[in-house]
Amino acid sequence: MTGKWLYWFDELGIGDIELVGKKCANLGEMTKAKVSVPPGFALSLEAYQRFMNETGLTEEVTEFLKRYGDEGIKGYGQFMEASRFVRELIETKEMPADMAALIKENYRKLCTQCGLEDVAVAVRSSGPVSMPGTFETYLNIIGEDDVVKHIIKVWASTFNVQAIGHRVNQHHPLLIDGIGVAILKMVKAKTAGVAFTMHPTTMDDTKIVIEGTWGLGESVVSGAISPDRIVVDKNTGEIDMHINPKLKQVVYQEKGTQMVDVPLELQNVPCLTKEEVGRLAELAKSIEKYYGVAQDIEWVFDDDMDPAQNLFLVQTRNISVVKEKKTDAEKIVELMLLRVFPRRSTPKTFGEKTP
Repeated sequence: MTGKWLYWFDELGIGDIELVGKKCANLGEMTKAKVSVPPGFALSLEAYQRFMNETGLTEEVTEFLKRYGDEGIKGYGQFMEASRFVRELIETKEMPADMAALIKENYRKLCTQCGLEDVAVAVRSSGPVSMPGTFETYLNIIGEDDVVKHIIKVWASTFNVQAIGHRVNQHHPLLIDGIGVAILKMVKAKTAGVAFTMHPTTMDDTKIVIEGTWGLGESVVSGAISPDRIVVDKNTGEIDMHINPKLKQVVYQEKGTQMVDVPLELQNVPCLTKEEVGRLAELAKSIEKYYGVAQDIEWVFDDDMDPAQNLFLVQTRNISVVKEKKTDAEKIVELMLLRVFPRRSTPKTFGEKTP
């Protein structure tokens, strides 16, 4: 162990995936590339290990898992039982005093940097390996005590039902080396979503596909709503907009977030202007050029900032492409599955698992 387990984004880069996880490493790389990224800091995998070891959780969880015998956990019922017990166990533990003090000190530095007494932050998981959507994220967290509390909640999510099931099915140990955590300033989202620098179904690398909605982007990322879908030609700049009725949006409440109705006058209005689409497409192209491979990008337009400076990126991931395009039959099967198990189009559709 290095002893250091907290890093500001400008200390990190793409080579630090094993240190802080993919999301944090990418936030660091984008910060170095001078992309507009919300300010913040990261906790390394070592922070998770310290917490688990110094609170006695490693021994307690190991002892609990012995009840399942040599065959280990099997079946959804046991996944649920183990998840409930271990998550409650983790969330009842106090952060070691020196760790809590350092996290609070850096949260206060972030508040000072942002010119706010208590800045609202996102507390996001950052896995070192691809486990899409497995671990949990908490938004609009305010105050140093709540930040510490939700970091522990993110760590506890390494034992949610999906995470346990994944490890069992992949024959991985149930006790893991840990995940990173990103603590970054919340953006007051006017509109948000994702952008693919390659068409996610046709794999046409001359197209950028943008999906967006009003409010925070979690409803797009999770597949909870049908977003606007915009296709931009990289060469000509031609824009093709398909506007969906946007009935719900995720917005801030005093603490945390909630799903609310979109005002009637905005439900059938494009969430992005053509000028905003153009800016986002140009930024997406520059990110793709920087990384040298097609990207899946999460973006936000800030409602409080000058329109010339209000576009932020909160994540980017490489897209890996399979060699052969899908047949029409494969596309039809996928569409049928999407109706039964709705989710957004992601790189996983054509070969990439995301962090």
